[in-house]
Amino acid sequence: MNTTASVIRFLFFALGLSIILLSCGGDKTAIDTPDVSDIKVEVDLIRYEEVLMQMDPSKPETAYQQLLIKYPRMTDLYFKRLLELYHPDRDTLNTRLSAFLLDERIRELANEVKSAYPKVDDIEKELSQALKYYKHYFPESTLPRFYTLFSEFGYQPFIFDDMDGQDGVGIGLDMFLGADYNYKAINPTDPVFSDYLTRTYDRAHLVKKTMEILVEDALGTPPGKRFIDQMIHQGKKAYVLKRILPTTPDSIIYEYTSKQMAWMENSELAVWDFLLELDCMYDTNHLKLSKLLNPGPTTQGMPEAAPGRTTAYIGNAIVSAFMKRNKDVDLVDLIQFRDSQLLMEESRYKPARR
Repeated sequence: MNTTASVIRFLFFALGLSIILLSCGGDKTAIDTPDVSDIKVEVDLIRYEEVLMQMDPSKPETAYQQLLIKYPRMTDLYFKRLLELYHPDRDTLNTRLSAFLLDERIRELANEVKSAYPKVDDIEKELSQALKYYKHYFPESTLPRFYTLFSEFGYQPFIFDDMDGQDGVGIGLDMFLGADYNYKAINPTDPVFSDYLTRTYDRAHLVKKTMEILVEDALGTPPGKRFIDQMIHQGKKAYVLKRILPTTPDSIIYEYTSKQMAWMENSELAVWDFLLELDCMYDTNHLKLSKLLNPGPTTQGMPEAAPGRTTAYIGNAIVSAFMKRNKDVDLVDLIQFRDSQLLMEESRYKPARR
């Protein structure tokens, strides 16, 4: 998949009565997993944080220039955009780099990351399998180069233009330190460190979040600002993720707790009825829709057991119904299908009654 300009691209919906709702949707449909054993994939993963901490603080500019030669795009992005340490004045740059490398807080963070991720063999293995499926479904794609790093709690996975037309994917390991890490202490008022989000800042979610960046890049932006556009866009993302990560639990794909996942599987009809009653399918009010579309501890207006962003589950159910009725449509075609209204109509989605 080709990427856009050299910037970071990050991770973050009642039809009319004329629509006939006939077939059943749902998320329990068995996935026909293809055999990808013959697809050869080599994961190019660089432990950038380890290389970084080997820089000589007594000769910071020299170390920086060496790093810039070896990993030019990542280094330029890391120091100029992620940490904002770069300065065109040599003396100022030397001072900043030296202070950074000698900062006890940075050293402690580097040690935390090293302790949590002394090796990443399991992650490389998971990425390799996911990339085989990705290559199967998107044979024309060029696979990315991965860089693990720490970002001072600024970034999880992100994608950027690396060398030779290849994508680079940065993975902020400091945002995957696990449930026992006290993220609240970083900034108690920042919603990024809310419990319902930091619950997923662990090793189990790392590969999913990393592959999600590639899927989001392939999908591009939603085709419109309407609720239906946003919901089906989320559904497409979940549908693709479930195929390139076929053994990953749905609770990881949707980032629900196991209890929320069980509730969602048993409440699909109730959620769909709730959305129809809201009469929001063509609404474009961002403040109103964000309460439905964005992650949250729960969904406003639904029972407390309901997860936030139930729209991803319903969106996937609609997309699944559409794909079931259109056997000749592959994932590339699905991504290029930008008419949300038509996709909804052709899906004939109707959740099963229990």
